[in-house]
Amino acid sequence: MPLVSIVTVGMNHLEFIKNFFASVFSDENSGVDFEVIYVDNCSTDGSVDFIKGNYPAVKIIENNKPKGFAENNNLGAKQASGKYLAIINPDVVLKNNCLAKLEEYAENHQGWGVLAPKLLNGDGSIQYSVRSFITLKVMLSRMFTFGKDKSNSRSVSEYLQKNIDTTKVQSVDWAIGASLFLEKDFFNELGGFDESYFLYMEDEDLCLRCWQKGKQVVYVPQSEMVHIHLRTSSKLSRMTFIHLKSMLTFFWKHGVKVKRPDMTSETV
Repeated sequence: MPLVSIVTVGMNHLEFIKNFFASVFSDENSGVDFEVIYVDNCSTDGSVDFIKGNYPAVKIIENNKPKGFAENNNLGAKQASGKYLAIINPDVVLKNNCLAKLEEYAENHQGWGVLAPKLLNGDGSIQYSVRSFITLKVMLSRMFTFGKDKSNSRSVSEYLQKNIDTTKVQSVDWAIGASLFLEKDFFNELGGFDESYFLYMEDEDLCLRCWQKGKQVVYVPQSEMVHIHLRTSSKLSRMTFIHLKSMLTFFWKHGVKVKRPDMTSETV
């Protein structure tokens, strides 16, 4: 039985899937026993044929109609047999036994619920992948700056946690869903991702519910991955409105003043 189940979802991401699977199955990431579950969201670019032809060990789930991020990852998680789930986007490249480093932290610490690796941009710079919980002020600031991370807005900078020490293991409010690591049993206890979000905010929602269960979200920067970060909502489009709807859903569900519960002890 594998220790880690990698779950990834793709929809016409063949260009990225090639690099993703090459990194997953490289000798650099042989330090942990894993399986891979790929959920194909109605691709028409030959993604499934590529995986079948090159990585026959991968479990493939093929949708007959497009589904949202939350539902797709929940489908993949249901097929997982590992102790741990690694929810990883197809536009990610794994580096230097990053999964083994997350597994090592998981086995040697208590009190955590979700682990997040350090994500790097394609040029090797730090990606703002761990964040504070969103507020109405931040939502408006992000709208007016079209979601651009380079914004000089103070509230956006605080939201993106631009000033944290990215070499330090630490508790964070939440981490983007491009790469999350957690025990399968805890994922099931949380009920998985909330499928009322079609796209966006389901990762923040999951991390908030992790905190509400008395477990921490922990940033583990010794584990590194490269995230190409396919942005689809930085310009006014259908995705912009989907993102806005998801933010409103989050506020409706959790209120407009969200913060992590006070914890009596830190796991890091």
